[in-house]
Amino acid sequence: MSDLHTGYKPDTVSVITAGNDIDGALQKRLQRAGFRIQQLLPAELDQLRPGSIVINASVCADDQGMPEALQVAKRLAETPCQHVIHLSSYQVFAGGEQRRYDEDEVADPQARSGRQWLACERALASLENLTILRFGWMVDSNQDALLGRVLRGFVAGEPLALDGLNSGNPATVLDMSRVTVAVAQQLASGASSGGVYHYGSSDSCTAIEFALEVVERAQSFHDEERFAQLSTLEDSEQRDRSVVLACGKLRDVFGIQQHSWRQGLTRQVELWLERLGAEKSA
Repeated sequence: MSDLHTGYKPDTVSVITAGNDIDGALQKRLQRAGFRIQQLLPAELDQLRPGSIVINASVCADDQGMPEALQVAKRLAETPCQHVIHLSSYQVFAGGEQRRYDEDEVADPQARSGRQWLACERALASLENLTILRFGWMVDSNQDALLGRVLRGFVAGEPLALDGLNSGNPATVLDMSRVTVAVAQQLASGASSGGVYHYGSSDSCTAIEFALEVVERAQSFHDEERFAQLSTLEDSEQRDRSVVLACGKLRDVFGIQQHSWRQGLTRQVELWLERLGAEKSA
């Protein structure tokens, strides 16, 4: 670990891991910032270093990991920490209104996954030293996430019908780590602005709009003509659950600016295509 004197108090960040790409992205960003890092599995909370800033990413695992994430939140609420940064989701809102949802909006999820995200937030609500960061839908390398499904369909030449109704402002894993670590840096430098904050891309999109952009990037890596078979779901198959997050509070309090989800997308597509190529040749 770096011996640089960063002036952070505390200078240790404990990350409760998600078991996916978020862990590595947070670790690299924290290392560059000069923090001492402790990575813990959800079952290792008894090893938490006293007085550290805790980043709780356990809820970002998957739906199957939600019960364990709720237990982590309940245990953290009873653990002495300098500060807890809890990663959460736009899914705490029911959505469906053509406006931006700010932090004062009443969370009222209708879907099961949204209720699980909100339960984790509420389990931590008694903490005074709590910052909740709600992010737009994630762009990552999870096989079931939209990016992976689009590129698998592109490579295999299989048709894919996607949502063209619901809008959101997605966030990449790298952008999520940038925002989270920037908040940790300011808290470790004396900021005392806990509370709930929203972050998502500076530009919103639907799933089909996102997919078309991904395919355009993917086509640049292929010499031969290759086309995606994308279509939009019929309106009868869906209802409007749009959730576009308002992110002004994070900018005003912490000075953190929004990025576009298009930034770095080409590199993500390239890495996914390499992964799919390795799977095919294995």
